[in-house]
Amino acid sequence: MKQLFRITHLNNLPFILINGLHCPNSTVQDPDFVPIGFPSLIDYRKDRIVPISPGGTLSAYIPFYFWYRSPMLYVIHKGNDPEVIQTPQEEIIYLVTDMEKLNRLGCQYIFTDRHAKLDYTKFYNNSDDLEKLNWEFIKTDQWGRQFGAERMEMKQAECLVYRYIPTEALLGIAVLNEKVYDIVIQRLKGNEIEIPVKIRPNFYF
Repeated sequence: MKQLFRITHLNNLPFILINGLHCPNSTVQDPDFVPIGFPSLIDYRKDRIVPISPGGTLSAYIPFYFWYRSPMLYVIHKGNDPEVIQTPQEEIIYLVTDMEKLNRLGCQYIFTDRHAKLDYTKFYNNSDDLEKLNWEFIKTDQWGRQFGAERMEMKQAECLVYRYIPTEALLGIAVLNEKVYDIVIQRLKGNEIEIPVKIRPNFYF
């Protein structure tokens, strides 16, 4: 089954370990949540209607990518957009799951053929349609403006999990270096939770 990758700030991990992952419009929210994304995009997702079941807006879903080294991480790393606060990559961790695990836990999800914000994005809720995604673009590291807008859009295809993901759905956590590895291990031990942690510098820029 396809692996799924979500980036978040290291400081968000304690809440996630206790409460799982909740969508943006959930009543369960981390009071100390550290955002790393585009505020205007997050706001836009509150109104973007999902045209297939289970419906609602994008803010009712927890987004994952199908690959690592996303354009989003690049912007966070470079700080080359006035909306985004430049953040050291070692403060960014990956939460990893896959569709098989989500299926076993009864989590509902849909997926898109490109960034979900776009009006012409195609939405799917049948795993047979995964073949319709452009996997060459999703996995490529060549997605800059010189390669055209469509490549970057398709690289950012999303798996959108409806409402809630329990902590047990996490198959692993990926980090940049040994320093962050030690921090994550200690937080897992403190909560008596066992999740594999891997140092994956190739996930970063």
